[in-house]
Amino acid sequence: MTTKEKRYRVTAEYKSVYQLIIEATSPEEAEYFAKDIDLDKWQFIDGDYEIVDVSKDFFLKRVKVEQDVELSNQISEKDQI
Repeated sequence: MTTKEKRYRVTAEYKSVYQLIIEATSPEEAEYFAKDIDLDKWQFIDGDYEIVDVSKDFFLKRVKVEQDVELSNQISEKDQI
């Protein structure tokens, strides 16, 4: 009896708006300086997200099966030596 998969991977695209006040002599200079400032210094203004994909998540199960097969192969190879 197989159990029904209950894990789903949900992917969302997150859009956010931040602002920062910078002293500069031109818009280009302000943009240049802003690129070097950490995001935690910026002020969050607005954000929104849109779900772009929902799919079953088989990755962890697949990796575990592959690891089990690899481990059993290594054990059987050692037994043959």
